[in-house]
Amino acid sequence: MARPIKQGLDYYPLDVGFLQDVKIRRIMRACGIQSIPVLISLLANIYRNDGYFLRWSPDMSFLIADELGVSEGAVTATVDKAVQVDFFNANMYECYGVLTSEGIQSRFFEAASRRREVRYDARFLLINVNVYKNLVNVDNNPVNVDDNPQSKVKESKVKESKEEGEGEERTSAAADEIMGYYSSNIHPVSSPVEKDKLIALIETHGDAFVHKAIERAVVRNKRSLAYITGILNRWEANGYDEGISESHKSSRNQWQHSEDYERFMREREEHKRKLRQRGS
Repeated sequence: MARPIKQGLDYYPLDVGFLQDVKIRRIMRACGIQSIPVLISLLANIYRNDGYFLRWSPDMSFLIADELGVSEGAVTATVDKAVQVDFFNANMYECYGVLTSEGIQSRFFEAASRRREVRYDARFLLINVNVYKNLVNVDNNPVNVDDNPQSKVKESKVKESKEEGEGEERTSAAADEIMGYYSSNIHPVSSPVEKDKLIALIETHGDAFVHKAIERAVVRNKRSLAYITGILNRWEANGYDEGISESHKSSRNQWQHSEDYERFMREREEHKRKLRQRGS
């Protein structure tokens, strides 16, 4: 059996001016000297594994903290600041939960240019890789895989859905309203990727819940798509407003006994019912 093709690198270059870079200085000023080994560990994980990006998760935060003997909070704070100063690309972090940058990608693909084959996922690319002839795109659209029976079933369902057309205009109107609300209160939708992410949230959670999540992000001054997504995921897992602080319990109780809240929950259940029907 053929040996698996190596994806990551055995070593990566660290510029001699690393500590003089203004982005590094800003991170170090905000997060302390311990941010430097955290950044080096992050880069090592990127280049060692997929080579040009790292999927960020609480588990990864724990592993780096455990490796370096620092707190998970210190690791998370360093990542947040690194995204803020554009050491890592903010759009990729918010939309896909990955850490990467143009510089990281350029260094990786150049280092791997002599290999026979290098895998890449086009969703995470920030640079033009057409100059490299050894790349294999692993971000395959299932409708293009003719021999995959599941893709044929999906194609059939898509056609049926288009023929029926039920609720499409209403969904489009709701999406437009959310886009406007998001642009006015968070920031203007900056890319097709961000727009698709918002539409996916609406389809998954319902426009009423997405609207409320944006409100919550504004109140807490956490104006990012990643924070809004986190709110919606917590609500999905734990129930609406799970974990609210003691000081706000009275306002929560007042809200949960209001007609707006009852209508809110009815819309939520109706949306989930439609999703189940669509998936059956």
